[in-house]
Amino acid sequence: MKLLKELHRKKKIEARKKVAKRVALGTLVGGLLGSAAGIFLAPDSGKNTRQKIHNTAKDAKNNLERNIDEKKKQVEEVIQNKRTKIRTAVERIRKLGRNVQEDVVVTTEPIKEDTTKENTKL
Repeated sequence: MKLLKELHRKKKIEARKKVAKRVALGTLVGGLLGSAAGIFLAPDSGKNTRQKIHNTAKDAKNNLERNIDEKKKQVEEVIQNKRTKIRTAVERIRKLGRNVQEDVVVTTEPIKEDTTKENTKL
């Protein structure tokens, strides 16, 4: 019974998320369309409207380029951090490998038989 209730609860949460996404998308699209309609239907001369559109597009392009550059830098920093962590881990593994090899060399030396009187009694 608990599993059924949990499944039902998860389905409700997923449905709410879908609705929220649709509302957000609708709001975004509506805002964009409203802005475009406001620009085109504004009581201004065609030349001024075209200039506004040009300036707005230019600003959007500059913002987009700046955001892309920032994200590239962030990704490069993350990659550099990961490389450093990997190098450190590889170096630790190599050290451990050297230590294990030294231990193996020490333990593979021939074992000398003890020829004392105590061992000959056995």
